[in-house]
Amino acid sequence: MSDKSAGMHPQRAIRVFISSTFRDMKEERDELVRNIFPQLRRICERRGIVWGEVDLRWGITDEEKAEGKVLPICLEEIRRCRPYFIGILGERYGWVPLEISKELIEREEWLKGHLEKSVTELEILHGVLNDPGMADHAYFYFRDPAWAHSRPEEQRASMK
Repeated sequence: MSDKSAGMHPQRAIRVFISSTFRDMKEERDELVRNIFPQLRRICERRGIVWGEVDLRWGITDEEKAEGKVLPICLEEIRRCRPYFIGILGERYGWVPLEISKELIEREEWLKGHLEKSVTELEILHGVLNDPGMADHAYFYFRDPAWAHSRPEEQRASMK
């Protein structure tokens, strides 16, 4: 599709970054992808807006993980989605990278004070908390811990 819809107006787009730990939020993310986002996409299309969500469960290869590219990819995608950000939080803290490259720290100096944080926390800092101007377009959803405790034992194990 070109930059102009119907040859008259610049194309408008909304890209939303979805942040959460992956393993314990699978059901919530799947619900968004299967049911909520298609509805939002249709509403946006009727208004001439292109809807897109960034869910990095499918966007990062094993090779990129092995090369330490997870965090740089996340931060860049958040930047591309600004100001739209959704955080989904439960009981898990998430994966903490063993190290952050010097190049990334030079590019993102705020990381110096957060070297032992989870990728999820770093996403939230970068996407919203480091820039209060983003708060009007960010939404956070917190799962009730009682719901997780009500799940069968095999499901609870994957939520830890």
